[in-house]
Amino acid sequence: MSASGTFAGVGLSLALLLGVAGSPLAQGPGGEGSERSPGGHHRMGSRLEGPPAPATLRDSIGLSTEQVERYTQRYSTYMAQTKPARDSLRTTMKEVRAAYESGDRSEARGRRDALQPQSDGLAKKDQEFEKSLRDSLTKDQQVRYDQWRKSREAADRERHHQRGHREPGNL
Repeated sequence: MSASGTFAGVGLSLALLLGVAGSPLAQGPGGEGSERSPGGHHRMGSRLEGPPAPATLRDSIGLSTEQVERYTQRYSTYMAQTKPARDSLRTTMKEVRAAYESGDRSEARGRRDALQPQSDGLAKKDQEFEKSLRDSLTKDQQVRYDQWRKSREAADRERHHQRGHREPGNL
């Protein structure tokens, strides 16, 4: 591959990533799928947020007071346990962005390579956590949860798609 082809590929990858890195506070469901799956780049930002917050589940799928209390305890413990990994991923994303913005493509590429294993590790943990959530829902709540999740993933994809068109150098 030519040097310009390599830079175009790196530029596209970074543009996709940087669109996510610019909004680490976007609410997302976390959860399944690899960043390398079709349309999956937007999910890395969701890794920063983790599984859905208790208030989100209460409002979106109608958890009972008892369910919210149990989930809040589990969620708080889980988020505390995974905070170092999420902070590390956030830091690496900022480092990739800084290297890219400073024009140091080699440094950006090297740091970007560290993102995937970090994100994959969080994805696996988030999937396990969310599976245990599904196991505690009624059938009705599971249906509402699946609907909520699909709508959040579609909204995340749309936001990612819109960002991708605004990023400079995105072909």
